[in-house]
This record gives sequence, C-alpha cells and structure tokens, in this order.
Amino acid sequence: MSENTSFADFLTDWGSLITAVRNNEETLPDLEGLVAPLEGLLGQGRSLVAEKAAARALLSEGSKRSRALVPEGRAAASRLRYALKVHFGGHNEKLVEFGIAPLRTRRLRQPADPPPPTPLLEVPETE
Repeated sequence: MSENTSFADFLTDWGSLITAVRNNEETLPDLEGLVAPLEGLLGQGRSLVAEKAAARALLSEGSKRSRALVPEGRAAASRLRYALKVHFGGHNEKLVEFGIAPLRTRRLRQPADPPPPTPLLEVPETE
C-alpha cells in the first residue's frame, strides 16, 4: 500500500478500511468496538474538510468584496477631499490637517546679487 501523506489520503484510506470491515461484519464481529471510533474520526475529518471549504469560499468572497470596496472608497474619499477644499478654500493651511496639500503661492527667486565688476587689467605700454 502507498504511503499516505495528505489529509484527503488519510480520509480515503479510513473510509475504505471501514467499508471493507463493514462488508465482512459476519466474519469480524469483534471489531465493532474498533470501527466505531474510526468512523467518528472520519466523520469529524469530513466535516472539517467541509468547514475549510466553506472558509475558503468566505475568504474568496471577502477578497472580491475588498477589491470592489477600494474603488468605492477612493471615490468617496476624493469627494470628501474636494468638499474640504471648497469649504476651507484651496489656499487654507488647515487642509494639511486632513492630509491635503494647500495651494501655495510660488516664491519667485530673487536674482542673486551680481558679482562686483572685476577691475580691468592695465596693459603696460610698450615703447
């Protein structure tokens, strides 16, 4: 017999073992005390598999909803930010509190002081 490694392999193995014992009950009457606990564990295992499948489906549904929720939330946040800008005015520094960069006037760079004129070098007169 092959080596069981996955949970599904164990459940399949236990189910086939129980079925084989049940098919031979007339020749194996003393094994009922050993079959019943394994049947209980098999039932728990199958219900666990069903719970896990339901949880996966719920997680998948949650993922789909969160993917749909993000665009809706972004649009709602954008509308709220726009309303805040309208309420306070686009230049109000209070907008920073809401994570909105206010419009600020551009500072014009003052021209740098021109360098002082360099004295002309006097050229010696040649005779």
